[in-house]
Amino acid sequence: MKDQAFNILIVDDHQMLLEGVRSFVAGQFPNASILLASTHKEILSVLNKRNIDILLLDLILGNEDSRTFLSQLLQVQPEMKIIVVSSMEEESIVNALLQNGAKGFVGKSSSTMYIAEAINAVAAGEVYIDPLLKSHIQKKNEHLNTTAIVLTLREKEVLSETLKEKRIKEIAEALFISEKTVENHRSNLFTKFEVSNVSGLVKKALLLGYIPGKID
Repeated sequence: MKDQAFNILIVDDHQMLLEGVRSFVAGQFPNASILLASTHKEILSVLNKRNIDILLLDLILGNEDSRTFLSQLLQVQPEMKIIVVSSMEEESIVNALLQNGAKGFVGKSSSTMYIAEAINAVAAGEVYIDPLLKSHIQKKNEHLNTTAIVLTLREKEVLSETLKEKRIKEIAEALFISEKTVENHRSNLFTKFEVSNVSGLVKKALLLGYIPGKID
């Protein structure tokens, strides 16, 4: 998607990091329109003037914690995809961000190439966690999967489509099956993953290393 003309807003309160990410993103997406901000106030100012496709957001801006700010940003531009880029690479923080509307997370200790991967992934409707962090989370949560979860081919397909945030009707159309069949497969997935709803299914599947579109 290098040639796609994204509007990308990059937010960090450290000027050198801000310029470094801007330079990298500009090189990876030469047709992108890139804007910069360093505070929540500046973010809102940009969002009130320009449509933003991708927001690369530092978690802590001075004394401001972006975890409490995500919903406000998405109220202004609901279709915007938020990728958090932060040194706070903890499982609980990542989970909270995903639950509050973020679509991606890249640790500052990871390769900058993951930023490009994250942009492409969220633009395609996927949820992205950088591979190094996901590997760490997966190992930390191996106790959750002491017994292997065995899925049928159709359950894998339904899970993959669910992780792409598709609704039951959309999944049924994509897989050429009835909505009732999708509901049955989702019910089976809830049982196998020991969760009670779609949100819990998505969270646990991501923690266990399932990737949208790449479930074998």
